[in-house]
Amino acid sequence: MATHLETATAREGEAQPVAGAADDLALLERHKPLLRFDRQYDYRLASVLGVVENPGNLLRTADGEVIARVGGDPPLTLELLTSYPDGREPSTGDCLCQAPDVLGDSRRMEYEAQYAGRLYGRVVRGDGGRDWLQYWFWLYYNPKNLFGFGKHEGDWEMIQIGLGDDGEPELLAYAQHDSGEARKAADAEWVERDRARHPVVYVSPLSHASYFEARTHPYPVGIDHPYGDGPEAWLAVEPFGDWVRWPGRWGNSERVIAQKVGNGPPTPSRQGSKWTSPAAFQAKLGRRKFRALLGRLLHRLGGPFYPNPPDLRARLEGRHCVVDYRTHSTRWRRSRHLYLTVHEGECVIASRAVRSAGESGTEIFRLAEASDSLEVWGSTFNLVRQRSDLAEAVQG
Repeated sequence: MATHLETATAREGEAQPVAGAADDLALLERHKPLLRFDRQYDYRLASVLGVVENPGNLLRTADGEVIARVGGDPPLTLELLTSYPDGREPSTGDCLCQAPDVLGDSRRMEYEAQYAGRLYGRVVRGDGGRDWLQYWFWLYYNPKNLFGFGKHEGDWEMIQIGLGDDGEPELLAYAQHDSGEARKAADAEWVERDRARHPVVYVSPLSHASYFEARTHPYPVGIDHPYGDGPEAWLAVEPFGDWVRWPGRWGNSERVIAQKVGNGPPTPSRQGSKWTSPAAFQAKLGRRKFRALLGRLLHRLGGPFYPNPPDLRARLEGRHCVVDYRTHSTRWRRSRHLYLTVHEGECVIASRAVRSAGESGTEIFRLAEASDSLEVWGSTFNLVRQRSDLAEAVQG
C-alpha cells in the first residue's frame, strides 16, 4: 500500500507532503512529541488496526446497512476503506462502529504490540513559506461528556510544529478538538532525547485534548485539567496509509445529536485547515490567547477549593480487589465523587467512578485473573469537577 508520505500529487487548494518518505520519517522522529498522561488515565494512544481487527467491530452506512465486519465476509480491513466491495463508493455518512465493551477492548489491546500506540506523521512543505511536521494521535474512545452528552467512539487529536529557515522548530500548535492553542517554540516545554529536542504534550483525561501545561484549561462549555502525573508515551512515528482519504467517521454516529454532538471524528484528511493548510490552522489558533490567560486565572483561583484526597486501604482476595475508602470534606473542600483505579505496572486494569460516594464505603473489583501485586489509586471530585491530589491505597 502506498503511504501518504509518498504522495506527490497535490490537490487544488490543499497543502501536500512531497516525495522522500525516508527523509520525512527521520525528520518526524527527530522532533516527535513526548506525551504525558494522568496516573488515572482512561484511554491511551492506539493503532488504527484495533478498530478494524477487534471482534464485533463493523463498518456501516448512515442507514444502518453493514458493509463489512471483523471476521465477516467481506472482512473489515484498512484496505477495504479505500476499495469497497461490489464497486460501491464510500460516503461521508459511513462510520466504523465498535463492539460494546470499549474500555475492556482498549485495555486488552494495550498489551498487544500490533495494537499499541503510535504517532501518525506527515510533513507538509512550503505551506505559508515554511515546512510543517504534523503528529496525529488515535484513541479508541472519548468518554468526555457534558450533562451526559458528548462522549463518542474514536478520537483523533494532533499537534504540529512549524520549522524556521534553519530547519529548527519555531512554532507549535496543540489541537483540542476543533480548537487549540498556538505558541512560539521558545514558550513551550521541551525535553532532550536521542540527541534532539522534543515538545512535551499534556494529554487531558476524558477529552484527550493536548495542552502545553498541566493545569486548568477552560473551553466554551467546560474545563479540562491534565495533571501529567502518570505514564509517558514515547512512540514511533508511522506514515498514514491510503485509508486517510476515506471520507467516513471513526465512530458510531447512530446516537448523534443535531448532527454533531456524540459523533465519531472525521478522518484526519476531512478535518479542515488542520489538514489542508497547517499555516492557516496555526494563524487561527494564534488569535485565541484570551482563553489561555483565563485558564491560568481559574487555576490560581480554584486552588483553595480542590477537594481533599481520600484515605484508601486495599487487599487482594483471590481474583477480587477489595478497596475500603474514606473521604474528607471540609467547608471549602468538599468531596462529591470518588474515582478508583487498579494498576498493574503502568497499565490501568480496572476502574470505577463512585458517584455521591459518601464518607466511607467499600468497593470490590473482580479481576480477570488473580495477581500477587497490584496498586490502587484514588481521587475525589467536587460538583464542578475539580480533582483532589492522588492517594495511593495502603495494602493489607
